[in-house]
Amino acid sequence: MSDLQVERYQELLKNSSSVPLLDLRKLNASLPVPLPPEHAPSVLVMGASDDFIVDVQGLNETAEFYNVSPVIVEGVAHDIMLDISWEKGSRAILSWLELTR
Repeated sequence: MSDLQVERYQELLKNSSSVPLLDLRKLNASLPVPLPPEHAPSVLVMGASDDFIVDVQGLNETAEFYNVSPVIVEGVAHDIMLDISWEKGSRAILSWLELTR
């Protein structure tokens, strides 16, 4: 995404909400998270290579917790579905779904 596009979208989002999206105190109160049940369905742990919010270490830790391999989508940022290359994320999801049939 070009710098001009980033600036345009930042301006549009600037006044969108003053409500925090994540309450860290509430999150910390819910930790540690219990292990998933033994026969829980498989989960997709997917992240983005250019993510500055959830890094690769966090992605790997989450995948390890669920005993799956992480899927890293190259060349996109944190909100994959909002990225200019969102199709990469949708292809990764479709591939995972086809493998879990």
